[in-house]
Amino acid sequence: MDWFSKRRESVIMNGIRNHALRVSDTITELNRAIGFIGEGDRKRALEAIQRLLISEREADYFESTISAELSKGDLDAREREDLMHLVRRMDYVADWGKEAALNLQMIIEAGVEVPKSLWEKYHMMTGELERATKMLKMSIDNLGVEDELVVKYEREVEIAEHNLDDMYFVTKKEILFAQMDPRAIFLMRDILHGIENSADSCKDAADIIHILLTAEQHKAR
Repeated sequence: MDWFSKRRESVIMNGIRNHALRVSDTITELNRAIGFIGEGDRKRALEAIQRLLISEREADYFESTISAELSKGDLDAREREDLMHLVRRMDYVADWGKEAALNLQMIIEAGVEVPKSLWEKYHMMTGELERATKMLKMSIDNLGVEDELVVKYEREVEIAEHNLDDMYFVTKKEILFAQMDPRAIFLMRDILHGIENSADSCKDAADIIHILLTAEQHKAR
């Protein structure tokens, strides 16, 4: 992409890449927290949630600084708008991950029991979500560097999101038939909702990357 090639080291592009890293770190800690709680290690799960909250706050910081830079930049209105949409969608990935984590923290604090098989399903889902965020970051890292890799990683995000869609209904069904405290059912449903929305935002961000790439390719013709 011409714009990114000319400004690879710009404040905006570095900010977008740093933001993508913090978003990915946020989801990595969500996956770790769920893995730990599935093993019955509540202390390490809470530690992972605290690291998640730090990464999410850092993502917020980069989102704010990028938006400020874009508002005073020299880009045309369409490019500026698309980049703002991209950063916001990426930030939603972290926001929904944080919501899932806070509900997980309430489960730990309430001391309610959840079947191990259900934690295993959640761990698989957040593992796939973590993969999607890493592919999203790699797609962004290749903007202005290698178009084919941008598309390759963007498609990997779509595949991960489809996989999560399939797992979502299987997991929702298990919640419905599980013998659990009603508080656990309520909170597990909200965690599932957070994971699904985070994955949807990941896919939305990948779609915006595709729009940015396509617009640049048409401009070059």
